[in-house]
Amino acid sequence: MAAVVRRGERAPRVAFAGAAHSHAFSDARNLRALGAEIIGLWDVDDPSRAADFCAEFEVSAVADRDRLFTEADLIVSTVRTPRAAELALVVAESRTPAFFNKTVASTPAAYAEWTAAGSAPRFTSSVLRFAPKLVALAEQIAGGQLRTLDVRVQHSIAALLEPRSWQDELTGAGGTLVNFGVHAWEMVDVLLPGGRAEILDGSAAREGLPTASEAHGTVRARIGTVEVNVSVSGVDGTDVYAVRAVTDRGVRVVELAPGAAELGYHGAADAMLELARGGTPAVSAARTAAVYANVFAAAQTARRSLC
Repeated sequence: MAAVVRRGERAPRVAFAGAAHSHAFSDARNLRALGAEIIGLWDVDDPSRAADFCAEFEVSAVADRDRLFTEADLIVSTVRTPRAAELALVVAESRTPAFFNKTVASTPAAYAEWTAAGSAPRFTSSVLRFAPKLVALAEQIAGGQLRTLDVRVQHSIAALLEPRSWQDELTGAGGTLVNFGVHAWEMVDVLLPGGRAEILDGSAAREGLPTASEAHGTVRARIGTVEVNVSVSGVDGTDVYAVRAVTDRGVRVVELAPGAAELGYHGAADAMLELARGGTPAVSAARTAAVYANVFAAAQTARRSLC
């Protein structure tokens, strides 16, 4: 991360909306390390996590959402997914730039609501989009011919079964193939920008876990002439975020190591503060639309095997 506050420049003021999961805490730490001022939190769903957030960052929980938003240079949203569209409308009315942590919708209809909520500058993304090794891989294969792309995302859903079960629910954050599928398809988009996938086949299984969604799923797809294979799992074990790209110049394999910098948290914080300073959203609406279209299509296809 590079220091964002220049000599004579006022520290960007950042308001947080929601403390539904860990990204509120990680984003606040990274933004504060860049010199931003965390000015408050609005939250109505997770009082215990909100109290922890306020204690760590020495801010108050604010009931007047509209006032908090208009006083900020940037809003960071970490609300529960079903609140994202409503919040996007409020953010648009405040005209304050905003970053929405994933996942902003669990269905195509909900995503349409989120995108239709005004025109204030905002974007959403998985932090993995900013992972340095993934960005470097995109640069390495640029200008060549990508033949096959294999993407693997593994993140245990144990913590989502209790107490954060809303993330495992299809009407909450969409379950494993949507909530963590966003990570996988964001990684695909870094290497195949804006690519809309034709989902050829897929499968999913619960593996005996007490999940409302699935323990894992895989799909085989095609984007243009590129064969794309995506595996998303939530079984117990170490997190894995990996890519294998077969190109006309050879095979490239990238596995992201644990750590905020490696996983893209620092790059995401830089992108947020660039937006706060009047910059262009780091991810275009068209590319986000492609990511979510792929997420929903892949989940729908893989889940047919559960019926």
